[in-house]
Amino acid sequence: ILNKEKISQLKQEEKDFVLKGFVQDVEMVDAFANLSSSESESDAETESDEADEENDSENENAAEKDKDSNALLAVGYKHDRSFVTRGSSIGVFKHTNDDRLEFQTTIKSVKTLDGRSFTPSKVMLHEEDSSMVLMNPLNDNTLYKMDLERGQVVEEWTVHPDSNVTSIVPDTKYAQMTANKTLIGLNQNSIFRIDPRLSGNKRVESEMKSYVVKNGFSCGATTENGELAVGSGKGDIRLYNKLDKRAKTLLPGFGDPIIGVDVSSDGKWIVATCNTYLLLIVAENEDGSTGFSKSMGSNKPPPIRLSLLPEHIAYMKTQISFTPARFSVSPSGNGERTIITSTGPYVITWSLRKLKKGKTHEYQIKKYEDTVVADNFKFGQDKNIIVALPHHVTMINKKSLAVASPKTLTKSTVVNSPF
Repeated sequence: ILNKEKISQLKQEEKDFVLKGFVQDVEMVDAFANLSSSESESDAETESDEADEENDSENENAAEKDKDSNALLAVGYKHDRSFVTRGSSIGVFKHTNDDRLEFQTTIKSVKTLDGRSFTPSKVMLHEEDSSMVLMNPLNDNTLYKMDLERGQVVEEWTVHPDSNVTSIVPDTKYAQMTANKTLIGLNQNSIFRIDPRLSGNKRVESEMKSYVVKNGFSCGATTENGELAVGSGKGDIRLYNKLDKRAKTLLPGFGDPIIGVDVSSDGKWIVATCNTYLLLIVAENEDGSTGFSKSMGSNKPPPIRLSLLPEHIAYMKTQISFTPARFSVSPSGNGERTIITSTGPYVITWSLRKLKKGKTHEYQIKKYEDTVVADNFKFGQDKNIIVALPHHVTMINKKSLAVASPKTLTKSTVVNSPF
């Protein structure tokens, strides 16, 4: 329905994968059953109408507010630093020994080599966190390397004059901890290696896969070995072990665009983010291999759909819009243990251990006083979470998140480290 595609045209294994994702036991409850008696359904409708009016007036000034609001978050792997963009500026925060954030400095007015200021549309830490790769929405076939010691753009990389870049991905999951120079680029119908050491165009022609039909590639993530998962606007996910070859596995989606994807270090788990739900996918074959190195064929386990309980959605009184979900990052060999995302002012985490037992609705949640624009775990653990709000940045302990219940959704917190 969403993509106007006939399911009869899918292979049987792909039909099974999609249909099994919907055949999951969900307890349907009265959405307002857990609200206080003073909040009747009519009250909720009235408040919803008032909220709509407020939103309309707020949207009139949205563009102006965005210029002064935090937007992107990059968490350091090599050094205890986090970086938050606000317009054309970047705030630098230090992770202290007592698990707090300490504001360090502001890199003011990100500019191209010819002095033109721009607001980055995507940022990625690179080369042992000594540099940052920036994407400029006004020039989508060029990447910009910022030297973080100097706080300025020092190189401009023209990927290809006839090919734009819509997303960038590190070569491997932990590439930013190394001096590795190359990275991976995506656009609507291509994936390719980018090597800034090349003269002229930086796209590596021998490591590129391009499709005639636009698949709508939107996001990607890599494993520790450099295998690549790519999500699309059509909702499907492709798994590659080499950039110049066809995908080893195609995971059909439910039709909703994939806005974010993350992969566990070993490639056995994938979490994909759609606007109103997450998909947790087991990418391991029966013989222990993964869908990156060997086609999963007809043995694909059904995807696990993660969503909020109806009563929580009703209590929030706001449209669900998840930020890209991520696994906790654990290079020590212990594996990923937690998934984090957010919607509106709420930060939500799921325990991977509980999800493996089928406990999809035992998530933890915390409410803030403002919309969460980005969040991620501190590198190497799942205890501390870095949260960026429109005008604040803070670090919280996962223990401060409460097991989800309507009563806990009313709680909020005071944030630290204004930027």
